Amino acid sequence: MKEQSEGKKNDQDLAKKYELILQQNRYLEKRLQEEVVKNKQKDTILIEQSRLAAMGGMVASIGHQWRQPLNNLSLMIHDVREALEFGEIDNQYIDRFTRESMQQIKHMARTINDFRKFYKPNKEKSFFSVGDSIEEALSIFSISLKNHGIQVEFEYRGQQMAYGYPNEYSQVVLNILTNARDAFVQKGISHRKLVIKIGESGQFIKSEFIDNAGGIEPTLLKKVFDPYFTTRPQGSGLGLYMTKMILENMNGSVTVENTGEGTRFCLSVPKVSAAIEQELLTV
Repeated sequence: MKEQSEGKKNDQDLAKKYELILQQNRYLEKRLQEEVVKNKQKDTILIEQSRLAAMGGMVASIGHQWRQPLNNLSLMIHDVREALEFGEIDNQYIDRFTRESMQQIKHMARTINDFRKFYKPNKEKSFFSVGDSIEEALSIFSISLKNHGIQVEFEYRGQQMAYGYPNEYSQVVLNILTNARDAFVQKGISHRKLVIKIGESGQFIKSEFIDNAGGIEPTLLKKVFDPYFTTRPQGSGLGLYMTKMILENMNGSVTVENTGEGTRFCLSVPKVSAAIEQELLTV
């Protein structure tokens, strides 16, 4: 009887311990879910902050893109008054004025469409050309690069097709370009050069952005992708963090290293074939 009583007590103790473990597991699972939700909310806030910061730069870029066509339109309008005074207005003059005016207006409209497309997030993954996405970012940022005396060499050969979010990839490229421009300006580099290369490695398409802006302090290399980390007085510290998040969301990655004269950023995104294979495995 004594052994039966002790056995029953042991069973009860085990049952209590088991129930306690279950309660602890449920509590931990609940806390884990709460933390996941908090992290998603944090990421959402960071994304919005990053977009707002980037939009400020884009508004400035639009101003640069529009300055020349607006100046051209101003000169053409002033010329109309002089042409009228000297009796030079005829059908040929009106045709030329209309044609050239529409060219300037179309250029400005195209700029707005490019920016609107650029900031319209892709809802679904799709096939896209890495080179084309880089070209789109360069076309938007070219005036800023030119104004800061930055020479760009883009070795664009072939249509390396990736699978992911093309607009977001262009945003990543813009973040890298902005980072390079600011590094040149901050360090006062005289001869400014940025080389862009596209290649393939295994299952990934890799694009390299190599500058001669002096490099990053070695002790800071591991921190450049942390949120809110920046070495610039007016920097948000979100651009490179968002670059990392966007690429990882496409099953890609970003790395950075110092070269002899500057830094090399490498963006990796899955090839079409590798990405489809990965998608099928996760279904």
